[in-house]
Amino acid sequence: MNKNDDGFINLKTAQNGTDFVGIRITPQERTVTFPMGYIPSEQKLNISKIEKSKRKEILNLLKLISKETSYKKGERISTLDGEKVNDFPLKAIVFIIEDFLDRNTYYTEKETLYSKNTFGKINWSKTIKNIKPVITESGIAFLDFIVRKNRIQENQLITELHKYCVYKSFELLGFLYTPSMPEKGLLLESDISKNKKYYSDFIQEKIDNTHLEINLELFSAMLDFINNFDSVNENNEASYGTYCFQVVWENLIDKIFGTVDSKTMEKYFYPSSKWIFTEDKKMKNNHPLKPDSIMITENQKCFILDSKYYSYDMLRELENDENEEKSILVHGSIPGTDSIQKQITYAQYVDKDLKNKNFGKMEYRFSENDIFNIFILPTNNSLDKLKYIGYATSDWQENNKNYHFVHAVTFDTKTAMELAEKDTKVFKAELEKLLISKQKEFIKI
Repeated sequence: MNKNDDGFINLKTAQNGTDFVGIRITPQERTVTFPMGYIPSEQKLNISKIEKSKRKEILNLLKLISKETSYKKGERISTLDGEKVNDFPLKAIVFIIEDFLDRNTYYTEKETLYSKNTFGKINWSKTIKNIKPVITESGIAFLDFIVRKNRIQENQLITELHKYCVYKSFELLGFLYTPSMPEKGLLLESDISKNKKYYSDFIQEKIDNTHLEINLELFSAMLDFINNFDSVNENNEASYGTYCFQVVWENLIDKIFGTVDSKTMEKYFYPSSKWIFTEDKKMKNNHPLKPDSIMITENQKCFILDSKYYSYDMLRELENDENEEKSILVHGSIPGTDSIQKQITYAQYVDKDLKNKNFGKMEYRFSENDIFNIFILPTNNSLDKLKYIGYATSDWQENNKNYHFVHAVTFDTKTAMELAEKDTKVFKAELEKLLISKQKEFIKI
């Protein structure tokens, strides 16, 4: 793969919410597409000079897509030569590459392995510890023994399997680490495809009989790779990514700002409805509305967050006639009436002054001035990571409650992706401070 490319990685940014985000590899080029709001500092990276920070950015993107989307639901795309394949074992590929670079060699058998058998040199201490004896008239007898195995052919096979996994992993993502390709082993793609079960069973046996942690991790990664990577071509095209980055965006925003777990959300924050049929008096429950995230602060204020992976910030520079009122088109893609109505409904459901169902826990109901509705959209702004851009109102009510105003803020996409596994208290506090400062402009408290 990539024998004819120019030695560069092309970097670009998605322009709308349905654009592909991820990596595409062909024999001619490699392209990495970042999500909206994530603007790479360069449009091309020289593979022979790629910086560690740039490599980390690309790997972080791929890891987030792998972690935050589901292949089974069709949120994640894995293709070879235009055909959908078993999901790329991304974690295994990265581990195999990094492990190989750390070892600086292929795996060869050094650890003495043992197995149950009735022939061979018996290891009596392991036999006594691991095999249950049988009691006979003449005393205690062992029907199985732990014996040292003959490793000659198996040593060669495990090394060749390691070579195969390393080579194919480098074909896919090795360019993120080095422009060089490792040695190609004896096993071909067709060999693996025809004998996948045999090789899988062989590696599983290694896992079952190996005690060194570093080798267990390697064998587990190799097993994942063999079971999930299916390629029979030498020069294949590959894609790994998603057309549904909205799912990733929702999960990121929830991890950064959300404070309420899914079970509590379902119990106390999901407004629902039902049908009652008059003829047979049967009842049918409808699916409830589900807010993306709830942030409850130490000051007992409730922030209802809707993560919108919309292109407002990407498209708002479109031509605008100053003599006319700015249109939604000029502002790019922004939440519509249906989204605004849902936010107001969520808030009404937890407004303690309204006669809703008995929650049981009043800690999840709030006064109207302590409920805030917020849309969070992606942006490219490393200076003002959180930026207030406006608010929405409805024309079917008086807009006399705090949560009748649905606010919109943009959040720097790159920052959001980097915060996935970090402490985010600072940003929670910043969001609360930002919205409270705006509250006085709309409602007299």
